[in-house]
Amino acid sequence: MPKKIHLSILESEQDLRLLLTKNTTDRVRGRIKALLLLKQGKVEYQSHLANKLGFTEKTIREWLKLYQSKGLSSLIKVRVGGNRVSTIPKKIIVFIEEQLNNPQTTITSYVELQQLIEDTFGESINYKTLHGYCNRVFKSKLKVSRKSHYKQDDRAIEAFKKTTKYAD
Repeated sequence: MPKKIHLSILESEQDLRLLLTKNTTDRVRGRIKALLLLKQGKVEYQSHLANKLGFTEKTIREWLKLYQSKGLSSLIKVRVGGNRVSTIPKKIIVFIEEQLNNPQTTITSYVELQQLIEDTFGESINYKTLHGYCNRVFKSKLKVSRKSHYKQDDRAIEAFKKTTKYAD
């Protein structure tokens, strides 16, 4: 048998509708919709509320428990992670920024940058970490040019460039 919800909602229906229009994140909107449906009396069981909103019963139970214990302000506030400490120290980040933004730098690859960091600071950084950080933060794309074939004919290349589609 489904579990009936015994909860008195203190906020008015208009306040909940106003909050629903102001909030744009789906997590918060789902929580406010749950309170609004309960306030309107459209649902009385946790399973019906979960089916109507598309969340699990456990999630609905946690929301109602949070609302009952701490109120609407804690229900609207969504806690997210973000406590992860960066593996690259600040001094190295500043160094990387200087190296990538300096036009006189001769760095052509991330391996070279990784080696330079290790020589300068004595700390080794994983290649994948360094590559991901540089791409994400600085939008850098360090690439090593490929070698040309030793039998390649320079005159044939020039002739090919001259006979293009748009040549007069």
